[in-house]
Amino acid sequence: MGGAVYLHASALDTVTRVVVEQAVARADSFEWNVVKISPGVVSLLLYEDFDTVGFPALLASFRVDLSTGRTSTTDYRGRTSPPILHRKETLLPSDDPRLPRFAALTRAAEEYGLFADPTKIGTQRQWLELLASKGLRVEGQRLVPVGSASVEVARHKTAIVRRDLSQPMQLAIAHGVLSPGSTVFDYGCGLGDDVAALSAAGFEAIGWDPHHAPDGPRRTADTVNLGFVLNVVEDRHERAETLKAAYSFARRTLIVAVMVVGKTALAGLRPYRDGHLTSRGTFQKYFGQQELRDFIEEVLGEAPIALGTGVFAVFRDKDLEQEVLLRRRRRSIVRPVGMRPPERPRAGVVPPRPLADRLRPELETLWSAMLERGRTLDPEEFPSDLRSKFQAAKVSLVRATELCLSNLFEQEDLLAAATVRREDMLVHFAMLLFPGAPRYATLARSIQRDIRAFFGSHATALQEARDLIFSAGKLEKVRNAIEEAIVSGLGALRDRDTFRFSAPSLDRMPVVLRVLVRCGGLLRGGVEGADFIDVKLDAPRLTFIACADASARLPVVSERTKVDLSRIRVTVEQPEGMVLYLKGRFMPVDAPGRDEQLAFDGKLVSSGIVSEGGRGPNLTELREILRQHPSRRASAF
Repeated sequence: MGGAVYLHASALDTVTRVVVEQAVARADSFEWNVVKISPGVVSLLLYEDFDTVGFPALLASFRVDLSTGRTSTTDYRGRTSPPILHRKETLLPSDDPRLPRFAALTRAAEEYGLFADPTKIGTQRQWLELLASKGLRVEGQRLVPVGSASVEVARHKTAIVRRDLSQPMQLAIAHGVLSPGSTVFDYGCGLGDDVAALSAAGFEAIGWDPHHAPDGPRRTADTVNLGFVLNVVEDRHERAETLKAAYSFARRTLIVAVMVVGKTALAGLRPYRDGHLTSRGTFQKYFGQQELRDFIEEVLGEAPIALGTGVFAVFRDKDLEQEVLLRRRRRSIVRPVGMRPPERPRAGVVPPRPLADRLRPELETLWSAMLERGRTLDPEEFPSDLRSKFQAAKVSLVRATELCLSNLFEQEDLLAAATVRREDMLVHFAMLLFPGAPRYATLARSIQRDIRAFFGSHATALQEARDLIFSAGKLEKVRNAIEEAIVSGLGALRDRDTFRFSAPSLDRMPVVLRVLVRCGGLLRGGVEGADFIDVKLDAPRLTFIACADASARLPVVSERTKVDLSRIRVTVEQPEGMVLYLKGRFMPVDAPGRDEQLAFDGKLVSSGIVSEGGRGPNLTELREILRQHPSRRASAF
């Protein structure tokens, strides 16, 4: 600023430290926390405490002319209007944990228009007059209206003890975002249970928390976990700055998880800012799925990928992003992997042990990888440890592949896996067409190999994806796909014009339905967070249904998102006390607990509480019916 560089004492690097030490050598015992470096001149400045004062006043300065050695000291403590420091985050190193708080204060000041005229804010008197004219006061690192009550939020009290790995980290592993050998930085680690669990599982994990682990290491990692941090930050500017800070440490991926709307009862909570205060003095902001997605994209300028309800991943590594997107859109099919037993030798004959028998574990691992891909692997795709084992056995990768393609395994399984993988690729490319078909050269190498194996060329894959998109827009194709899904036991008609199914079954659906629902998800902000999905038979309309507890016998609907694809219209409702009745009909036939759910549903119908068509009272009315008619309660429950 003004031809000079200002740095906090903690931001000195190798070069500036040498220059500053020349001034410090002449300063005797002068206390300072900021240095001003100008050509040939260094000034050591003492400001009020950075941590406790939002806009510190200058207390004293020590100036050194490096060419002449001349020094001068100025004391501002006795002055009525000393200089004031603004934008103090700009003086700190890029990894300083105070950056989000300080930057949030600056954003708030900008929003109030306090920096509109820099010539009128340089001294304490000018600054206080400006604040008074705006009806504001500075309270620590916050700007608050004059007369408003002071609220102290105890963020550290939200940390909880975990017995298992947190849901965001479980989802990151399940979706392949976090793989063996990855490094993890838990930003806002709380009590550190995720760090301990990841370390025990073989990951290199570190954690930092401003209260529970303030001395924890802060350094870049493959994956950064920002789990349930943003929702406890009451200042929306600091929330955004915290997101930026966490992302700055991520080499490949940032995982963001928050508390979501509808999963927690708000009774007894006091509204505060854009969230609620609890009786323990903590703050909670409950996000909608689309709200969180929009917030992340607005702050980081990157479109996040939903991994689950209230859990998103933001990728720096675009190859990894493609792999995860494809993995999320594929069918989950588990096949047993086992080699056929060798032929029994004749009595009295001891033949040499066959090569395939000696390499049984390695070949089964390779076969599993081939089933995963639906094709043979290129040499670079072989896991390094598997490659080493074949090399030690003096077996080439080509020979190992030939053994897998022999009668040792059921080759029909590989053909079936190839069919499924090809369908998954079609759905993947159909979804990629909306932001614009990606160039072949920008695709991950593994996906390039898939294209060559299943389509022959990139152009063919894109054309088939376009054809699939158009098919999803034809009602006859959609109705045929729904009939196929019903025959397969993946859902049921809710009424004459509506097909309903359990959202986790989406990737088991016919491809036309998968694409149609994911097109609706593009407008909604992802399909994640929905527990049930309705598809209209007579129009391109969908309803994504989220429940407070989808595992309950009587799930209560917390949110319904209606998507009209023909009009590009999205409507979000939060119905009060709506119950999703006869859940068993819409569960897949192989779902655990379906038989028990169907038996429960049958009792509801026989008791007269719910009609055969699934219509029934809302939650309040249901409770009143059961209170007034105990016999109906007994018959149903």
